[in-house]
Amino acid sequence: MRATIFLALCLASLAPTARASQAALEPAARAQSGASQTQAAAGVREAERQRAQALVQRDIDALRRLISGDYYHVESNGRVRTKTEFLQALARDEYRIRNYGVEEMEIRLVDDAGTAIVPGTYRSVPIGQPGTTLRGRYVRIWTRYPEGWRVALHQGTQIRPVGTNAPEARTQAMQ
Repeated sequence: MRATIFLALCLASLAPTARASQAALEPAARAQSGASQTQAAAGVREAERQRAQALVQRDIDALRRLISGDYYHVESNGRVRTKTEFLQALARDEYRIRNYGVEEMEIRLVDDAGTAIVPGTYRSVPIGQPGTTLRGRYVRIWTRYPEGWRVALHQGTQIRPVGTNAPEARTQAMQ
């Protein structure tokens, strides 16, 4: 019994020291966490840049490396494609883009910076449609793998000019 009481008193006397040591480590851990968050965000931003460049250049090999195996692609018209279907469509010239650029992007890191949710807006100019510029919103989910960031989900929504979806605009177009 005396040994148990003695052990409890020893542990109780160490508790303030352990709390003080942990408190001293917290700023360093936060600084390290902030640095890893900054590195993760930079990695996602670079992967987004590579994806945009590969789309314009129709670089299927680069996209294959940037897209995860369980990729889910939702187009602005609602059509859903897998990784294979998306890459095949690109190879068949279904996506012919002269210019593609991200206008705005926000990177939200979750899961200890192992996953990134990236909402943003883009502007693209399709080949063969002079004077046409498409704008849209997107959400992409990126996952960090040992070999780098890979996109697991893309969902795009076209931003239409004001009035093109209004009932009166459709009625006038039908007349």
